[in-house]
Amino acid sequence: MRPFIVALTAALLLTVGSGTALAGSKWCVVDPIIIVDGRTSDVSVSFDQPNASAVLPPVMFRFHVPSNSTASVSLPPSPVAYTVEVLYDLPARARKDKDPASVSGDTLVQATTTFAVSTVVMLPKGTTVTVSGSSGAITTISYTLR
Repeated sequence: MRPFIVALTAALLLTVGSGTALAGSKWCVVDPIIIVDGRTSDVSVSFDQPNASAVLPPVMFRFHVPSNSTASVSLPPSPVAYTVEVLYDLPARARKDKDPASVSGDTLVQATTTFAVSTVVMLPKGTTVTVSGSSGAITTISYTLR
């Protein structure tokens, strides 16, 4: 539950920072957690709650990790169905236990209308990485797990 609250807070803060009015705004957040070689990241896709009825489930997450990594995914409950795929297609790391792990994630929210979506990665120590996109288009986000 904590990752969901953190992701929701981050999404709200991003909207406040962008100058968008939040009067009465509610968010819908889809929030898998991926662990690569023991390093955790919480990846969320969020959009305005009124757009949830236009979403054509499932929301798609595809993670690209180093070929010699071990990855697992936690699938917290979500108001919108989603799928997660892990591909081991990035270059191998020389020292898996010591070198940072590069991760790339593709997200796709199919919908009957076009609306703004935000992909946010919450990393340890309060670090976040954010990419804005729109429904119907793949959004790619890249980050490093240390």
